[in-house]
Amino acid sequence: MIDLRRLRLLIDTARQVTPAQRAARVRLRTALALRRLRRARFAPPSEVRIAPHAPIEVGEREAHDGVTFRFLSQEIRNPSWNEPRASQLWRYHLHYFDYATDLEPAVFERLARSWMRENTRMWGDAWHPYPVSLRIVNWCRALDLFSFDAAFAGQLARSIYGQTCFLFANLEHDVRGNHLLKNIRALIWSGVMFEGDEARRWLEEGMRLLRIEVDEQVLADGCHFERVPSYHVLVLRDLSETAEWLRLNRTCPEWLDDAVARMKQFLEAITGPDGRLPLFKDSTLDTAVGSGQWAVGRRTEPLPTANRQLSTSSGYFVFRDNHAFLIADFGVPCPSYLPAHAHADMFSYELTVDGAPLIVDSGVYEYTAGEWRDWFRSTRAHNTVEIAGQNQSEVWGSFRVARRAMPRNVRFDGTTLTGEHDGYRRLDPPAIHKRTITHVPDTSLTITDEILGSGVTEAKSYIHLHPDAQWEPWRLVTEHEVEETEGWYSERFGEKRRNHVLVLRHKGAMPFRITYTIRLT
Repeated sequence: MIDLRRLRLLIDTARQVTPAQRAARVRLRTALALRRLRRARFAPPSEVRIAPHAPIEVGEREAHDGVTFRFLSQEIRNPSWNEPRASQLWRYHLHYFDYATDLEPAVFERLARSWMRENTRMWGDAWHPYPVSLRIVNWCRALDLFSFDAAFAGQLARSIYGQTCFLFANLEHDVRGNHLLKNIRALIWSGVMFEGDEARRWLEEGMRLLRIEVDEQVLADGCHFERVPSYHVLVLRDLSETAEWLRLNRTCPEWLDDAVARMKQFLEAITGPDGRLPLFKDSTLDTAVGSGQWAVGRRTEPLPTANRQLSTSSGYFVFRDNHAFLIADFGVPCPSYLPAHAHADMFSYELTVDGAPLIVDSGVYEYTAGEWRDWFRSTRAHNTVEIAGQNQSEVWGSFRVARRAMPRNVRFDGTTLTGEHDGYRRLDPPAIHKRTITHVPDTSLTITDEILGSGVTEAKSYIHLHPDAQWEPWRLVTEHEVEETEGWYSERFGEKRRNHVLVLRHKGAMPFRITYTIRLT
């Protein structure tokens, strides 16, 4: 029997995908099916030549025994490359080899030989273009860092070269976004690393695509266009390393340096006084980037106190004073063709008071489709308004969004931020949610939610408290009855904690409003 609701969600999601993405998906899936049918085996070239180049410096290393692997809060000893006890994302992390330069040379050699021996079939997790892209760069770094004997060094170089040939034929033009940037980074890395016409083509195509993607993916205010703080950090790391790799061995174009500088400024602007990233959308506080973390860290300089509109391109707005740091998300949910990391969270915010997180986003617990993925992406998991028990954007599956709330009439004058979204116009009766945030420096923040339309409906405004917050009832001033319930908070993959959630509810004829004030002192 056909599930008509699911079919409608699929149609509404698919209409956002571009024709070029559809064509790329067909091509990649056809190529995968043919590899399976032919039982294709990886055959690296018999000879490759390493080009003279300056290696990029490896940062601080963290010792790894190559036996116990911990990803996404799950620890497994001696995992197989197709580990059945782990999720696909966990296995991807194993195949990334982000831990490569944290290993001792002999341990890396053991694991790399094992990988090459056990992953000759060119399908499955090992041969998804995204893990291939990360592994190429990580193996290149290991080849530069460690002094291997000539036989293994040659074997490793041939495998890297062959994997780059595979990647060049399987770029993720179907997904695009940060995935395609990972592909491009690997092409540029190998294009510099090796000699020959093929390597020159990798470098030329990598640079051509990089210019196109940087122009699209780095917004005017420096925000990565998926608008996910964790992915902003990852893309910034990749572009920074690519710029350094080019600077050492070729020439780094001015447009790439400019993009990196704008991304760094944006990261500084959205990072709280405690060095904490906001947990908007699919963000975590353990943004893994190999052997370390890319983080702003605790600030030592005086805090800026001016409120700031980062720009209408990202839709992020910051309120600051001597006590508070509030960041609000009034932007689009996602790029139209890339909804993977979007949540139903428009007009949500996070608030830090006197250096400690007080009101927080719920974060992300896992990517696997199911109850927890649905909950953490839902409107009720964010500091915004749910109407008639529905999500403002139709998030579904692991990475899909059908009909989407879109912001309009967003205005910011330095002390007041206001905007509307149309996510609830699809309901019966239809409604518009208008939110206004008013800041009285060092005194208070007032949130006013207007539910506009005609007919009767019910609205709930959620306030999620950090699990460790010392909530004091005098901080919240409202004429509405305040219900207390429990929610979930996940600042790291695979880890969740109970937290308190305050709910302000109103049912009645539209238009009506829900207002509350948070005292700062």
